[in-house]
Amino acid sequence: MTIKSSQDQTSGDVAVPDAALGDANATNPSRRHFAKTGLGISGVILSLASRPVLGNVVCKSPSGFLSGNASTHGPQPVCQGRSPGYWKNHEGSWPIATDTQFSSVFTTSQTSVYAQYTFLQLLTPQQDDKHNLGMHLVAAYLNAVKGWTPFLTVETILSMFAEWQSKGVFSPIATVQWSAPDIVYYLKATQA
Repeated sequence: MTIKSSQDQTSGDVAVPDAALGDANATNPSRRHFAKTGLGISGVILSLASRPVLGNVVCKSPSGFLSGNASTHGPQPVCQGRSPGYWKNHEGSWPIATDTQFSSVFTTSQTSVYAQYTFLQLLTPQQDDKHNLGMHLVAAYLNAVKGWTPFLTVETILSMFAEWQSKGVFSPIATVQWSAPDIVYYLKATQA
């Protein structure tokens, strides 16, 4: 048997006779039981201490969402984003007219399927709104205008759509690209 030794700088290994190990190789049931119990308890503690990343509301910008860093400087941002269903059923809460054309707020290409819809129409699933991207962008925009998602500004939402429309992806940071389902996934996580 060989054991690594920090004292032997030339090879790092020191030959140790098996007899010198004594009971080190012998099985001790009580030590094994303690080790198993310790692993079980530590698993419970880690489960209680871990914070669900995707099950709760995410109050972070797109780039902050990627970092997974739970720490913030100063007070925690208040996150009150609402779902498309909320906005569809609470027209009295809208900060803008419900018949606002999507293309009057978001810059759309002439061939964009979104140019034909109003904000309210997009809150109902449309066949050509793949992945419900337009639906969630409308909800995110309304949340931002209401001030319910201070970490996600109107400008960011507009540029998110513009970049996706022109490139087919949105890059929250230089090395990451989000497709439409990725964008929807993030926007859903910002809604209470």
